[in-house]
Amino acid sequence: MINFSQNPYNPKPASDKQIKKAESQLNMVLPHAHKTLLKQTNGCSVGGDVLIYGTEDIAERNATWEVHHYANGYVAIGDDGGGQVFLMRQTEEEKRVWIVDAGVMDPQHAELVTENLLEWVSGGCIVE
Repeated sequence: MINFSQNPYNPKPASDKQIKKAESQLNMVLPHAHKTLLKQTNGCSVGGDVLIYGTEDIAERNATWEVHHYANGYVAIGDDGGGQVFLMRQTEEEKRVWIVDAGVMDPQHAELVTENLLEWVSGGCIVE
């Protein structure tokens, strides 16, 4: 289990106001599981390999990756620092996380990382 209070990236949880602002910037409603994670930690770095974006970064990272153009219907929630991006479908009930090469950014080429975002994060964000 990850102790988010010792997270050097951003130990403070996101407020509802910060989440609403990020959703407004993204022009979408984030998946409930992702909002739950943001309320525990407003972004985090896990094991130095996985970065989960906080409310301050998520809109900019989605614009940079051009997710709206290449993976319409998805939101980038993080990356592995090595050119792969973690995606979730833009549905409120979505819990699954997919990984895709940033150079492709096509959900048809994405691989399932986990069926449950919160379990994956609490287990240390292991990527096979």
